[in-house]
Amino acid sequence: MTDPNQPISYPVIVRFKKNGLMRFIGHLDWQALEQTIFLKAGLKLVVSEGPSHRLKFKTSPPTPVGVVSNTELAYLQLAEAVYPDEVKRRLASVCPDGIDMISVSNAALLPGKNPFGVIEACRYELDPGDDISEAVLDGIYCLLDEIKSAEFPVEADPVKVKPFWGRILELERNANKINLLVNQLEGVTFHAAKCASFLETSLGLAHYPLFTKLDYYRLKPNKKRLFASPP
Repeated sequence: MTDPNQPISYPVIVRFKKNGLMRFIGHLDWQALEQTIFLKAGLKLVVSEGPSHRLKFKTSPPTPVGVVSNTELAYLQLAEAVYPDEVKRRLASVCPDGIDMISVSNAALLPGKNPFGVIEACRYELDPGDDISEAVLDGIYCLLDEIKSAEFPVEADPVKVKPFWGRILELERNANKINLLVNQLEGVTFHAAKCASFLETSLGLAHYPLFTKLDYYRLKPNKKRLFASPP
């Protein structure tokens, strides 16, 4: 039975892109910025009970500092019924440089307590840069394939390699970029920023390779892309 004292809410999933200098802000600062964006957009969110009276919203797993993200998700419980397109328009009007609105979709069918608890994997794209030669790109792919196969790279520091070693589930080369499906489970999450630093140092790259977080996935019972933007 529904609790009659529980406030009525209208849940939505908001998807942001975090790029430019904004990719260097940490997760806690990002959550604070999100809250500011929601308030500036004039959205009325359900407030938690108790003395703190915090806005009720949840965010997707943290993105490592220095990594571009096309899938910064927020689960909002609106206190008033607003069409997703109108929510998107309001948010887009107040997003700072480096934060772009991608989509807003109805989340009424998602579990309210933890809609992001189904996430098991994440897809990244690695862009080494346009000035990278074919030989260097081959070296990057081979080193990532060793990491995927849980083969410990020669002369690698165990402490530096641990955050990403053996955590790549799938690896695919596409033109001059590399696509990775990686673990996003607690305790075995792939750390893209530390992997980028390791590649730069190990291969003597001219610059820091750029990882972009693309999408989240569920792996069992079958691989499924989660929280896809509406068409």
